[in-house]
Amino acid sequence: MTNDPNNTDDQMRLAAWVLAVGGLIPFWALALFLFAADSGELYERLALVGYGATILAFLGGIRWGAAITGPRGAQGARRVVLALSVLPSLAGWLTLLMPAFTALIVLIGCFVAQWVWDFRSVRSGALPSWFGPLRTVITLGAVVALLIGALGVR
Repeated sequence: MTNDPNNTDDQMRLAAWVLAVGGLIPFWALALFLFAADSGELYERLALVGYGATILAFLGGIRWGAAITGPRGAQGARRVVLALSVLPSLAGWLTLLMPAFTALIVLIGCFVAQWVWDFRSVRSGALPSWFGPLRTVITLGAVVALLIGALGVR
């Protein structure tokens, strides 16, 4: 067994991709169920909104972690990122208080906004280069699933 840092990076990247793509399964299962079932039960609607809110909070947590482990310079900028990193959690929580259709549309907007922030951070070097393509694929998958779910509760 070697301690090659590149091998460790490759393993981390692969693990992140597997887990992230696996995280799309509940999005799609819940969205397709809402679209096909048309039962209108409150818990069925909340399941997709709740999962979306949870994942949005997780994305904010990624930014929190990046801010507290980032380079020691630019403390002011790191504090701003730290403060902004709580916004996805708050936005996700607020969607739990909204009607399902509205909540799903708001979640779509939040996921797109988070993607823009993450993609810009990848371009600036604040996040690893492999994170951009990962976030693009996952955001697209989540947004389409949320849209299908929204059409199902409409």
